[in-house]
Amino acid sequence: MDVDRAIEHILDIQARAEARMDRAEARMDRTDRQIQAIQKLIRTGMKLIVQIESAQKKTDAKLGELAGAQLKTDRKLDKLIDVLLKRPPNGRG
Repeated sequence: MDVDRAIEHILDIQARAEARMDRAEARMDRTDRQIQAIQKLIRTGMKLIVQIESAQKKTDAKLGELAGAQLKTDRKLDKLIDVLLKRPPNGRG
C-alpha cells in the first residue's frame, strides 16, 4: 500500500509540474508575441523619425529660400520707397 500511495503522490506531483510548465509556456508565448509587437512598433517609429527628419530638412530648405526671396523683396521695396521719397511733390520738378 505504501508503494501505491508513493506512486500516486509522484504522479500527482508530476501532473502539477506539467500544469505549471503549460502555464509557463503560455506566458512565454504571450511574452514573445508582446516582444514582437514592441519590435514592430520600434521599427515603425524609427521609420517615422527618418521621414520626419527628411521632411524637416525640406522645410528648412524651403524656409531658407523664402527668407532669401523676402530679403530681395525688402531691398526692392526699400529702393522704391527711396525713389518715391526723392520725387518732388505732385510729380513736378
